[in-house]
Amino acid sequence: MNKKGFHPTEIIFAATNACNLHCEHCFIERNPHKLEIADAVALIESCVNAGSDIDRIGFSGGEPFLYMDFLIEVTKATVAHDLMFDQIMTNGDWWHDESDLRTTLQKLYDAGYDGKIGLSWDSYHDQTTDRMETFIRTVQDIFGEEAINIQTVDDDTGGESLPLARTSLLATPSAGDTPATPPHIPVYHLPRTYTSDDPRAWQARRWFREDYCEDPGHILYVHADGNIAPCCGFANENPTLFIGRITDSYETIMQNAAANPMIKICYEEGLSHYRRHGVKKLLRTHKEKIPGKTGDICTFCDYVCKHL
Repeated sequence: MNKKGFHPTEIIFAATNACNLHCEHCFIERNPHKLEIADAVALIESCVNAGSDIDRIGFSGGEPFLYMDFLIEVTKATVAHDLMFDQIMTNGDWWHDESDLRTTLQKLYDAGYDGKIGLSWDSYHDQTTDRMETFIRTVQDIFGEEAINIQTVDDDTGGESLPLARTSLLATPSAGDTPATPPHIPVYHLPRTYTSDDPRAWQARRWFREDYCEDPGHILYVHADGNIAPCCGFANENPTLFIGRITDSYETIMQNAAANPMIKICYEEGLSHYRRHGVKKLLRTHKEKIPGKTGDICTFCDYVCKHL
């Protein structure tokens, strides 16, 4: 059984909501919000000084590479406090030319970043193979061959939304062969997700597996407007899940989390248990029924957040 309770071990900074792409499956609202560097550094220091379990830092967005000053300075602060890095999630398509790409990545490397680069690459992003191959090769040249992974959202049928095999960079050489390209790059296939107000979210044959939000949770996810949520799942856009602001101390954030009803439901009671025993009263209040079954725990969390 999974350990119950909210025990954050990572901060993910959504540095900015700005993005160079317009993807139909994205839930992030495009707006000019971006985090203050000093506030982010202060939050890291608060977590360290409190003796918390936070031991790594990650970056998301929007497109984080559109806010390089933030990446550089928060990277330096992370190194200064002897914390580790998780990954930077990027669409890999923000650069103007190869010189711009190499210069930008080299600045990040020189600042001390040694985490992973997570590349979101699929048909929803509409990137070209040539540009993605250039991005991958440049990342590997600067950060090392194992520094990058690809995260691709599959289409509605569960099939690949983009034939990634068409790039030789993903080819796995046969035994005894000398690879002409870098080693195999991990590719993580993610199902397309839908918010709870989308009918497509409720067509599953089985309910989601309960994990007390271990997979997307146990994070301080700092939105670009400064609000903090406890997970990186898309339901974290709901104010019901907010547990503080970037300017709050670690102690205040955790006190807020302890008093938050959604934290109790997600991390202690379990969303499956709540679906069977707690949601009936909720639905009587709203005079409606659950629209169907969903295999996505974040969809159900989004549903509860919007009705709680």
